Amino acid sequence: MRHLRTSSPPQTTSRLTLLTLLGALTACSMLGTSAAAVASPSAQGVQHAVVLDNSTNAGSAAGTSQPTSSNSSSGTSNGSSGSNGSQGSNGSTGAKIPKGLESFYHQKLTWTDCPDGATGTAFQCATVTVPLDYDHPQGKTITVALKKLPSTSPSPRGSVFLNPGGPGGSGISLINAQAGLYKTGGLSGVLANYDVIGFDPRGIGQSTPITCWSPDDVQAIMAGRAEAPSQLTPGSATDIVAKGSREAAACQKYTEVPEILDHMDTRSVARDMDVMRALVGDRDLNFFGYSYGTYLGAVYTELFPDNVGRVVLDSAMDPTLSRQEAFEGDAAAGEQILRTYIESQHGQAGFPLSGTTDEAVSRLATFLDGLDAKPLTVSDGGDPVDRAEATTAIRTLVVASPENWPLLTEGLTQAMSSHDGTTLMKNAESLSGGEESPGTEEQTVELLQSVYAFSANRCLDFPDTGNQASWDAALSSYRRDYPVFHPLLPQHDAYCHGWGHTSKTKPVDVDVDATNPVLVVGILHDPQTPYAWSKALVSRLRNSHLLSVDMYGHGATGPNSCTTAKVNDYFVKGALPSDGEVCAANPKPQAGEETPAGVAHPAGGERPSGFEAGCRSRSAAAQVAAPSEPGSPRHGKHPGSD
Repeated sequence: MRHLRTSSPPQTTSRLTLLTLLGALTACSMLGTSAAAVASPSAQGVQHAVVLDNSTNAGSAAGTSQPTSSNSSSGTSNGSSGSNGSQGSNGSTGAKIPKGLESFYHQKLTWTDCPDGATGTAFQCATVTVPLDYDHPQGKTITVALKKLPSTSPSPRGSVFLNPGGPGGSGISLINAQAGLYKTGGLSGVLANYDVIGFDPRGIGQSTPITCWSPDDVQAIMAGRAEAPSQLTPGSATDIVAKGSREAAACQKYTEVPEILDHMDTRSVARDMDVMRALVGDRDLNFFGYSYGTYLGAVYTELFPDNVGRVVLDSAMDPTLSRQEAFEGDAAAGEQILRTYIESQHGQAGFPLSGTTDEAVSRLATFLDGLDAKPLTVSDGGDPVDRAEATTAIRTLVVASPENWPLLTEGLTQAMSSHDGTTLMKNAESLSGGEESPGTEEQTVELLQSVYAFSANRCLDFPDTGNQASWDAALSSYRRDYPVFHPLLPQHDAYCHGWGHTSKTKPVDVDVDATNPVLVVGILHDPQTPYAWSKALVSRLRNSHLLSVDMYGHGATGPNSCTTAKVNDYFVKGALPSDGEVCAANPKPQAGEETPAGVAHPAGGERPSGFEAGCRSRSAAAQVAAPSEPGSPRHGKHPGSD
């Protein structure tokens, strides 16, 4: 067993999700869904865990692997309906029903077949009615769409609900993409015991949606006449406030149920999940959330601690962070990994950033600052590369594992010696693995919806805070504190002030004892939700257990065989990791070895999701307008939403 130091390691980072791929790193990268989920690692590639010498698990017995029971896991479906999805359930679980919500908890849930040609898997679909406003449940209602991958057991023990992150990610897209992971991959044991259900949170996808665009807007983006929206907030605080106000007005104009803009908060989504839990017949909620989905799971645990079953929170958010602190934490992680990269290159022949680390960072920032006036040329006929695009490409490369850092050095050398961005952009795009950006009308709408759903949720989760002076002061400090990546850090407090739909109450204070143990997965080198955030979540969810993963990436379940096996065992057997346990990274494939079968994307394949779903740079937007042909340099694979 290997032991690691008790202090948190430098927060190095991994490759990003769709909106950061193609050299389009955005300000919202830290809470995206995971990298491509490898569903079925080969047996010889399975990695075993080591142990950290720091005790971070809350309320666990040191050095033991503990099974845990779940009240919903009694060996019967308890109304889950199993693979016979045409049956219905009326929520008779024995769990307490909140007063005034009886009609919602007792509605009949009917599953119907919804075959999916893309995966060849016969899913089942259903729709749940929930209150628009839980404080006034007799008022308007909205619907939440569910998509189920039925258990391979005729009598499943219950259901597991999925959330891919975001906010703005589609759980329906997630279950479409991850079907192989559950059918024949590393989580096949989960499907042998549970139905697996993806749902679109309120305001998203097939649920009652927000709409902030006209059909003409969609066509203009697809034709390249307009840029796709972004969460980036260039300009002064005044400019940012105006942007938020303008975009909220568009949502108000085009959304069929405009009142939903005041009810897309995480607290309401968690309450929707409790209704869904009851309707599938489960006494306790079994849940698997990536990235922002970990915050959703934590909020559910705070609101319904007695209804917690088996819950996995992969690549966790720190629930104590404010809206803006989360962005700043991500920016700090990016700058740290950049410094680590620079230090690793000191003394290397031809490295274009000489001097001390501080001097090298300053030189790079100065070079980038000049690109808006004089963009980098691109020899393949592409658009010139400005500051934001070059910064995006640099971060895409620097947050990859160190084995890919030579690609960054190659790109920077050409850019800084010849003012040519061809190699920098090509190398950044190569890390996407061959995935093209969305080009269909459906995919473009999903992109738009994820952008605005992100804003609606994050603005509504927190009260309005700050003023023009404080926002402008923060913007000035970002140039000093994050000299390279500050253009990718939005001033979201100013934006949300303009947006106008903010919380009238404090955020949910997650500080709770869950009745059943919660499994938190934290990646030591996660660029989007730094490892320290997973430790912070464990400290707030007493009776939770931390599994650390020594890899680069965001979202360990799937890509990491050890983690996948432990998550499978937790859902199936209730087995928990030992205190301080660490899963090792998968071994690097040798030349000629094939990628393990069953690759899936937690974020829904080629579609954007994860915290950074709302963030898209101009270069990525161009890919919406003009998707590349397979095999071209811009044809990439979404690494995953985080």
